[in-house]
Amino acid sequence: MKFPLLAGAFFSLTIIACADAQTDTPEMAEARVMGVTVVQLMQDNLKSRSETSFPGIHDWMLKEGKTFNELNKDKPDDSWRKLDSRKLIHHNANFWQMYYEVVPGDPGLAMLHAGVLMAAGDVDRAQTILRLTLNRGDLDDRTRQILISIMRHCGAFMTPSHKLVEAGVELHDKEEFAGALAQYDAALRLWPLNGWAAYERGTTLRIRDKDDTEEVVKAFAQSREIQPFQFHAWQGSKKDIPGMVEMMTEMPGLWEPSQKSIKHMMTQEELLKMSEILQLAEVDDLALVARQIYIVRRGRYAPEDHPFISKSLRRLAPGVQAEATIAKLAGAGLTTTQIYKAPVPGRAE
Repeated sequence: MKFPLLAGAFFSLTIIACADAQTDTPEMAEARVMGVTVVQLMQDNLKSRSETSFPGIHDWMLKEGKTFNELNKDKPDDSWRKLDSRKLIHHNANFWQMYYEVVPGDPGLAMLHAGVLMAAGDVDRAQTILRLTLNRGDLDDRTRQILISIMRHCGAFMTPSHKLVEAGVELHDKEEFAGALAQYDAALRLWPLNGWAAYERGTTLRIRDKDDTEEVVKAFAQSREIQPFQFHAWQGSKKDIPGMVEMMTEMPGLWEPSQKSIKHMMTQEELLKMSEILQLAEVDDLALVARQIYIVRRGRYAPEDHPFISKSLRRLAPGVQAEATIAKLAGAGLTTTQIYKAPVPGRAE
């Protein structure tokens, strides 16, 4: 498969950067275009799947897939900012049924997953999914470079909003709290899914008001929801925040080495532990992704995977499609397909 747009620069974009106008900067627009391009490429590989064998893929392609195929990647506009990753991915029954109709850890599924999130501005999560996929440990160099290229576009998307947060932190350190809050608010207007901005906003409010007000609690909750690996935001009451202690104390040691080095590979035990902590913290979408990479490393599904997958699926997208998937995973009726067949090093393509 060729990726003519992934390795090089995109065409020139003329979108004006203006946080107050809630308009994408050029970097953000390029990342959204990358996301849509990747989704369209991966969906092109799914066209021939039968409705009987792959009902989730069929339903996705008829609805959400159709939406993405109709987006004009040559003419991005601010209407793309209205795409909602929660509806498209996190709580989407079609997506999760499709997810388990594809072989575990398929790089093409990871690209499709991340691409939808990128188009919807959920780029921190998109980057996390791609980084988890790299922990397969068996991808060829070309596939690795494609994933890393997409991750770099995610990083570029975040930069303009992060610069506003950095300015806010500097003002906070000078105890210029009103100015700091204005910077965080601008960062969130530009990129509403900036978990760092939400966390810093809560911190400044806490210092200014000398109390954990309702607004502080909401800011930290917002940060955790949109960026679960914003570990400092896991603050509050242990009984009210599932997995709080584990996310604060155990998860950083599991995840931060992957953030520091693209070459770092998590062990099977670390992937398993990560999936369990994420599920405990009710970050079910990432828990399922981490579990699938663990399953790839182990080489097969095992009986203990079934209750784990069932629990998270039922919380994310309860209903007929989830139950059908859970039943297939429990029996002999599971049929899976590949989207992107990545060559394994040392073997012929």
